[in-house]
Amino acid sequence: MIYAGLIHFNDARDRACELEGALASYTQTSPTIVTKSSLTLCYGKLSNTQDMDEVWENASSLVLGRIFDKMNACSFGKENFKDLSTQTKEEALAKIWGKYIYIQAHDKNSQFDIVVDSTGQLPFFYAPLPNGNVLFASDIEILLKVLGQKPEMNWTYLCSYLVYGNSSAIQTPFQNIYELPPACCLKISKNERKTEPFWNPLRSVRQEKDAVGVLQATLKAWIEPYKNICVSLSGGLDSSSLVYCLKGILKDNQTLSAVNYFHSQVKSSNELVHARKVCQETGIDLVEIDASTPLPFDPSSQKQLLKPNKPFTGLISLKWFENTAAYLPSEGSCTFLSGHGSDHIFMRPPSKKSVSDYILERGFTGSQAQLKNITQFYRDPIFSILKENALSLSSYFLSRRLGKRDPKNMQDKSPDWIKRALHQQSSPDFVHPMYEPLSKKILPGKYVQIDALYEGIASIHMEMDPIYPTSYPYLYEPVVEFALSFPTYDLFDKGYDRYPLRKAVSDHFKTETVWRRDKSRTTGIFQLGVKKNLEHVLEICLEGQFVKQGLIDKEGLRQTILLIGNGGIDHLWSFMQLASAEIFINTWEGNSF
Repeated sequence: MIYAGLIHFNDARDRACELEGALASYTQTSPTIVTKSSLTLCYGKLSNTQDMDEVWENASSLVLGRIFDKMNACSFGKENFKDLSTQTKEEALAKIWGKYIYIQAHDKNSQFDIVVDSTGQLPFFYAPLPNGNVLFASDIEILLKVLGQKPEMNWTYLCSYLVYGNSSAIQTPFQNIYELPPACCLKISKNERKTEPFWNPLRSVRQEKDAVGVLQATLKAWIEPYKNICVSLSGGLDSSSLVYCLKGILKDNQTLSAVNYFHSQVKSSNELVHARKVCQETGIDLVEIDASTPLPFDPSSQKQLLKPNKPFTGLISLKWFENTAAYLPSEGSCTFLSGHGSDHIFMRPPSKKSVSDYILERGFTGSQAQLKNITQFYRDPIFSILKENALSLSSYFLSRRLGKRDPKNMQDKSPDWIKRALHQQSSPDFVHPMYEPLSKKILPGKYVQIDALYEGIASIHMEMDPIYPTSYPYLYEPVVEFALSFPTYDLFDKGYDRYPLRKAVSDHFKTETVWRRDKSRTTGIFQLGVKKNLEHVLEICLEGQFVKQGLIDKEGLRQTILLIGNGGIDHLWSFMQLASAEIFINTWEGNSF
């Protein structure tokens, strides 16, 4: 679903026609307009076949997207939502989960509360107007179209992206345009706008179901209206677990298939034998795609339906995503599922600070076994593990914790070709609002787990194909709350990470495939892509805006690119972030790449 709307506290001209006109060029059928006193909303679908989003309304609020009943693991009824009109947003939203934007009016529409669900795959961008009104939309391109403005880049955001990577911040790549981050509430009145976290990940409590039960209940609700369900199957634990869980909940009229992409010449990027084994055990079809063509940086042949809202490294592989989409089932509706996110919520790798969590929760009795377990997992000297946990315990008792963007938290040193001027223009404050109020008395290992969760959420807020968006079941609220309910020291055992997931899937489906430890890497494919498209890559990066603005040392960057093309890995991620940022800028400036 795409949408645009206006919240107006002052007399304002009727902008319904402008909103409708901004959406009409994208939607498959004419957009729908909803007017509720001080709120005007226009929404529509890019595809009536693929898009399952809806709108729920009652006397005080409305919801856009897809919502499900937490208690019954099914779609939430329209009549049931009408019954929630007398409840607070806390009471109402405690009953649902899903992909949604929730808008509630207060005090005769003098204040609005807007909430984005905990995963945030239906975005909410907004622009405050000089008269106090607020214009909002699902996409920045639509917002600018209604405003009739040309985009003005926010270089503090772009520099921060290059230094720190993706974030779920309030700021966006454009001046005077903001985003409501996932799991947050935006309170809007005539004279004030305030954003604060809404969903508290620390309140998760242990559920009776195991990982399979929670996954299947979540998946069953999500896939219910689709004819075709397709999984991006690497053959690793996370995607394989999805296939096993899905196989057991399909309806008679639904088809389950999987897609595996591999590079036959890059061993670290070829898990085809494992994907085939999973499909043989479950009896589903496997589409095998050789990733040697296309490669990263191969020019895209299709014009994007909507410009990207943010830079992200997937922009490097647009051609690959087009190629993958061509293999999705074309007859009937289809949902494309990814196992991405399990690493974050079940912690791969586990936190070394989990020993501190054990001591703080259970005392020293048994802590020696925990220390031995984590030492064997990492094969690190016991002294280094002891030292790290001693420091984390000290910080806990003294209520000290390094900031999210503190230099001491940065694992990788920035390359020398990033000039000091770029560092000065970046901001460590471009992070999810959750970090500010988070208690400093949180368990050290649990903080690492929650930090990993929000890193995972920040990595999925960009869509390659808005008509066939990727779904991430491991990051949906019921599954996340289940994973967070575990003490961190229970997330690994016997040398295995993500232990609760492995054991549940193995026990339920009598399979040994989920006990493999190795994991593929895509580094080799990116290196080949740079080598194949070297002149194109050099043009994108060396003639780009960062170099022109004096923020990047051109010769130092050139040497890094040449080394990567010849198999080097130094500063690979910094290079990819720079390249994707330049592609993002080129897209908005109308330049081909």
